[in-house]
Amino acid sequence: MACTEEAKSSLKLMMGHVHVSVTAACKEYFEKFRRHVYVTPKSYLSFIQGYKELYSRKWAYTEELAQSIQAGLQKMVEAKEDVNKMKAELAIKNQDLAAASKEAEALLKSISESTAVAEKEKQKVAVIVDQVSKKAAEIGAVKDDAETDLAAAKPALDEALSALNSITQKDIVSLKALKSPPDIVKRIFDCVLLLRHWPIDKAAWQEQKGAMVLAGSYEMAVKMMGDMGFLTSLLNYPKEQIDDETVELLQPYFAAPDFNFESARKASGNVAGLCNWAAAMCKYHVVAKVVEPKIAALRAAEAELKVATKEKNAAEDRMAKVQARLDEMQSQFDAAMAQKQLLEEDAANCQKKMDSAAALLHALAGEESRWTLQSKEFSAQIQRLTGDCAVASAFVSYLGPFNKEFRELLMSRDFYGDCIKLNIPITQNLEVAKFLVDDSEVGEWVLQGLPTDELSVQNGIMVTRASRYPVLVDPQGQGRLWLMNREEANQLKVTQLNDKMFRNHLEDCLAFGKPLLVENIEEELDPVLDPVLERRLVKKGKSWVLQLADKEVDFTDTFKLFCTTRLPNPHFTPELCAKVTVVDFTVTMAGLEDQLLGKLILKEKHELEEQRQQLLEEVQSYKKKIKQLEDDLLFRWVCAYS
Repeated sequence: MACTEEAKSSLKLMMGHVHVSVTAACKEYFEKFRRHVYVTPKSYLSFIQGYKELYSRKWAYTEELAQSIQAGLQKMVEAKEDVNKMKAELAIKNQDLAAASKEAEALLKSISESTAVAEKEKQKVAVIVDQVSKKAAEIGAVKDDAETDLAAAKPALDEALSALNSITQKDIVSLKALKSPPDIVKRIFDCVLLLRHWPIDKAAWQEQKGAMVLAGSYEMAVKMMGDMGFLTSLLNYPKEQIDDETVELLQPYFAAPDFNFESARKASGNVAGLCNWAAAMCKYHVVAKVVEPKIAALRAAEAELKVATKEKNAAEDRMAKVQARLDEMQSQFDAAMAQKQLLEEDAANCQKKMDSAAALLHALAGEESRWTLQSKEFSAQIQRLTGDCAVASAFVSYLGPFNKEFRELLMSRDFYGDCIKLNIPITQNLEVAKFLVDDSEVGEWVLQGLPTDELSVQNGIMVTRASRYPVLVDPQGQGRLWLMNREEANQLKVTQLNDKMFRNHLEDCLAFGKPLLVENIEEELDPVLDPVLERRLVKKGKSWVLQLADKEVDFTDTFKLFCTTRLPNPHFTPELCAKVTVVDFTVTMAGLEDQLLGKLILKEKHELEEQRQQLLEEVQSYKKKIKQLEDDLLFRWVCAYS
């Protein structure tokens, strides 16, 4: 127990005084109201047991609530510290963000300048590339033209070379062996001598078949054929060195009617190929004479193109360097913008968290004040539990049979007064009803049919909080009505002692844990109920059993027993009073007025009574919801911020 040793000693004395004072009050109550009330040692034991259970429950609840509220307040302090930290962090983040923005602006300015330079360089390069491309196109046209002209002479040249290849050394030897070869052969070899710039005899004309032709010379030809590399020199003949004079000297030979391949072939066989070769050389010279200027121009243009291409490549290299620098700066700018974006998001998240935390702290300001006030009271409240629980347990254990007047007298004069005299910690002007139950539970009882007056609420507390099964002195039946509404959801079974199925009902309710209401009892109960009233439970395996006469019956913890009597002034025996908690449910004047008012309104203004009932239900629902939300708020705050 959370109290001093002096308080414990005083508590022992107070408990003894309670029993003695209630015993004396029983006589006084009989003399004044002619009602019998008995107090037995078992009542005292019930009082002590009830005190232990109530104190343990209240102390555990208060301690848990104190820890939760203290944790909640601690989290409030931590949250405020975190908000201050976030403010400092946000200031630093904003500075970093400003620096990043400045850096990004500087990079953007530099990139803009570099981009302008790059654009100018691009334009220059584009002009150069365009010029080079045009030059290349012009050169290509010239080259194509020259190649076209050269291609015109190529077939004849190829044909001549082919014929030349057909000449063998054997053909030359056989021809050289002739002392006087045909005239056409001599003329063909004169053409070869002229092309090779060898000397020939002086030109002389002769008539042949009605046409004037040059007479051929053969002596130098024989010498030329004596060269072993004769055919090879012809194949490799430098045709580019042929000049106009040589071509002019050859024209009279070509003009002869018989100077053709067919005539030469008839005369000299394969050596006739020299005829075509000589003609092809001249034809090539004529073509080359036209193409040569084009080739010279082509070479000059190609030289220019080479210089221009070199210039273009240099410009492109410069442009590549500028573009590389520009790309590098763009990458730096992108990285700076990404960093800036991250800083902005980080700062925004920090601001959002800080705003949310600040808003939450502002919203919880009222709860913080309430928790602070509660936390200051917990230590003293736990100390006062010593006296509060003693008075509340005495109230539940002893005052059920008394009317309102004697309850208030015993509470103020004896129970509360003894605590004050013995210096037992106790709440000033303790209200037992509010100490034992909260408003939401009382509201539920009212909705279930319990009258709203103070005595009825006290009776409801005794019925629900007593350690012994209650017996209700209920001549008006209001207690019975309340119990039936309250336990309806739990499948309440209503029976009487003279009911032939009473025993079966009792066994079923014991076994299945259902509430049982025994109504209209007299001044004594059936002895079969004694094991139930005295809770003679026996452990059997994992379950509990009761010995009812000659039969064992299973017992379930949810079982409840209620007894009611219609007798206005019953005289219960001391033995029965020791086994049960007698509760006087006789209606009071205030309770009667409230009930009569309700019936009158129900009759005269039915809709008002329905509206009143609906409002009571709503108010009760709201009270319950508020209590639930307060508890849930504290729990969520402690858990969520952890």
